[in-house]
Amino acid sequence: MLQALPQSRRFAVKAAAVPAPVGGLNSRDSIDAMPPTDAIVMSNFFPSVEKVTLRDGFTQFCTGIGTGDVETLVEHNAGANRQLLAIGSDGVLYQIDTGSAVSKKTGLANGRAESVEFNGLTIFVPSGANVPFSWNGSSASDLSITLSDSANANTLTGVHAYKNRLYYFTGTDQNFYYSATVDTHQGNFTKFPTGLVGTFGGNLIMIQTITIDGGEGVDDLLALIMSSGEVLVYSGSDPSSSNFALVGTFRIAEPVNEKRACAKLGGDVIVMTKEGYLPLSAVIRQDNVGAKAAAISEKIRGTVIAQVKATGTLTGWQIFVSPDGDKVIFNYPTGETDAYNQHVFNPIIRAWCVFENVPANVWGQFNGDTYFGSASGKVFKVTGDSDNGENIVGDIVTAYNYFGDRASFKRFSSVQPMLEGDTDVVFSFGVATDQKPASTIDVSPVTFASNLAAWDTATYDDFFYADTSGAGITKRRKAVNRVGYSAALRIKVATSTQTISFISAHYTFQPGGPV
Repeated sequence: MLQALPQSRRFAVKAAAVPAPVGGLNSRDSIDAMPPTDAIVMSNFFPSVEKVTLRDGFTQFCTGIGTGDVETLVEHNAGANRQLLAIGSDGVLYQIDTGSAVSKKTGLANGRAESVEFNGLTIFVPSGANVPFSWNGSSASDLSITLSDSANANTLTGVHAYKNRLYYFTGTDQNFYYSATVDTHQGNFTKFPTGLVGTFGGNLIMIQTITIDGGEGVDDLLALIMSSGEVLVYSGSDPSSSNFALVGTFRIAEPVNEKRACAKLGGDVIVMTKEGYLPLSAVIRQDNVGAKAAAISEKIRGTVIAQVKATGTLTGWQIFVSPDGDKVIFNYPTGETDAYNQHVFNPIIRAWCVFENVPANVWGQFNGDTYFGSASGKVFKVTGDSDNGENIVGDIVTAYNYFGDRASFKRFSSVQPMLEGDTDVVFSFGVATDQKPASTIDVSPVTFASNLAAWDTATYDDFFYADTSGAGITKRRKAVNRVGYSAALRIKVATSTQTISFISAHYTFQPGGPV
């Protein structure tokens, strides 16, 4: 004989705990098929192995580096002599490691210069109408450079050190210049024309060293990157001898036309291109189509491509690897005046996020810490829990989660995020169902202490109950009464006093049947 199900089974409520989105930002996958540990939005939160944490803030370190943008930031590191150097838009080289700007060289056409450490010196190559100069820790000296094709040395704009030689280039043709002898930074330099080798044209805009395993141990190769996307790879140490041989020519998507849009990461080289942030090792192993899929930015592919299309011709693009190696920062101009954001990559877990409201037009390091140059002749140090006294605002929207059942309708009754802080964490949050746009998720703040839920009085989405607060873990449970197949959580925080981490979220819901 058929019997009605017991009331407790007919209206069973399930509970599920979902970890923080340590998979990071995902703008590649369909919102409907995104892994539950990824995020649709991750602004100013940095993903790590077990949680996502609000980014570090910054404090003002030095002023008076001209009155415009600080355009170059370099650490001079020779033995025990470590100094932080900056060039402002006024064309003055300053030493700033004491926190005060001390003029060391004047008369530069602008604040842009590329640099390299070589034989105890920092070699600077200004970007306009100035000859390269060296810094020895106490003074700057113009270099005496004679180019074999009689070109003026003040047309040089780039430099790279490779196997005890300096390689200078202009960025406006396909040539580089090298010295006949090692350990030489000035004197006679011979032109090496690459236009006879390349087939796609373009100018030589980047030179990097890539380390690969050639089968009998690792070897350093010289990578010449053209504005057309062609990459010429050479082995050997002396361009004037037969041991300097072309390994191959490879093709990548057109790179951002900015010398700072590439950087060494371990033995590899990462290049900012119109199709994403690409490791050159992938190019050597496969063709251009395969290399696109191997881009380390593949998970945020759409975001990167759109940004390069929008502002790829503006200055401010740079790759910077943090001194501790746990962050790779991809700086980009937003298009607004003096406004820059950063795509940030955790190379350990290969997860992405976005940093916003960090006004960095150039990054650098000094004594193991991270610094950036900004507008109005200012340099900031990355440290602390505030943005120079202002709140750091973090925003996360998790992936939509079907909780193991894509076919069944559900009534989501409550959600309880778990956050970690030094003191009680104040945050706002809300829930949406069935792929509602992230920007429309209501996170209107309410006062926790005065809005604890009272039985038979509380209304959904306005009241909280079962709260835990204080130093360490803060948990707030919110009645949400949302109906749908899937749910996503949005959390917003704003603080200038503590480090905040999102650890997990606990949902309660009542499953129904298919609709």
